Amino acid sequence: MSYRNSKSIPNPIETLCHRPWELAVEPFQVSPRTWYVAGQTWVGCYLIDTGAGLILLDTAIAESVYMLVDSIYKLGYKPSDIKMILISHAHLDHFGGAAAMHALTGAPIYMSREDWKFIQECPEETEIPEEPWHAQKIVVDRFYSDDEAICLGDIAIRTKLTPGHTIGCTSFFWDETNPVTGETYTVAMHGGVGVNTMNDEYYSTSRYLTPALRDRFINDAEMLKKIHVDIALPSHPNQIEILEQAGTYTDEKQPYLDETVWADFITDRVRQVKERMK
Repeated sequence: MSYRNSKSIPNPIETLCHRPWELAVEPFQVSPRTWYVAGQTWVGCYLIDTGAGLILLDTAIAESVYMLVDSIYKLGYKPSDIKMILISHAHLDHFGGAAAMHALTGAPIYMSREDWKFIQECPEETEIPEEPWHAQKIVVDRFYSDDEAICLGDIAIRTKLTPGHTIGCTSFFWDETNPVTGETYTVAMHGGVGVNTMNDEYYSTSRYLTPALRDRFINDAEMLKKIHVDIALPSHPNQIEILEQAGTYTDEKQPYLDETVWADFITDRVRQVKERMK
């Protein structure tokens, strides 16, 4: 699967809150141990089976939590199987369902220390009050450390602080073994690459984010591109088009396996940021 991206969904909040069936999608497998479980096509949520419980990566918004929960049941799991909830960054479309999922599962919520402070000090830029969605207050239980993997079962998720889209945006890397071939793949999800918060117009009104974060994002890109990634997953499925192959995964057939996608994706996002600088 070579790198491709598409335009974002128009009016996703209004659509997901009022006509969610227009964005509905069945859960689908993307790697030997990981499934796309968002239940909708706007914001990505992933479920990782560690052999000792599940890790949920991002939750989307509160109004679509029922679609997420339905996806989990459709895969034969249940919410109580979730032992950790990892949040990629401090925007409501990614952490908005975390309070509900914590209540359903009892699982601790993880986030970067930087973005937890961002939420507390700047709700107008993180909770983004807007009709018709609603912010549900969360409490972060544990913080990421680039020096310490998050381990559960036989999965170890390595986190890397990758600021730019937010001050504490975090990316995730973990290894999975194909049970048929015995091959090991590195799976990754960048925590957030949205150009909407990395431009001068946004900085002119933000009281928290500065152009220094954009510089950091551009400078970090070369380092990130050197990380070997076999299966690159998007935080929004339009950013790396994974929906076209939805439902085609088997351990013998790896539709998302392509070690070129990660570097091409990072390169393209830097290009988009620089274009907005012009």
